Amino acid sequence: MQSSNKKPRLSQASVRFGSRVEVDIPVRLKASGRTEHPGSVRNASISGALIATEFDLPLDARLLVVVSVAEHDREVSHELGARVIRLDAIGLGVEWCDNGGIDVIDLLERAADSRPTGTRK
Repeated sequence: MQSSNKKPRLSQASVRFGSRVEVDIPVRLKASGRTEHPGSVRNASISGALIATEFDLPLDARLLVVVSVAEHDREVSHELGARVIRLDAIGLGVEWCDNGGIDVIDLLERAADSRPTGTRK
């Protein structure tokens, strides 16, 4: 990631829709068949999210954001397609790609609610 004294880099097509919701949801990130890397969604909207991570990806890279949710007494993983639109000292700003009608905000809220008490933000 960039050092904190540099300006963030933005993709040419970076546009934000919807208001951001502050969260702290652990996720796993996958890109181009590479090993999964840990991250944490720090804020999210209907159009994208800020993910704290040390996973180094270039602007416009495609990735999968893997979110785990407790459903019927078991953990279920959901993969959300995304594209890197911002790089900064915290990690990656991503824009959600077509996710087949998945309500991203609902999924992230369920992920936050399924975390053990005391680990939620």
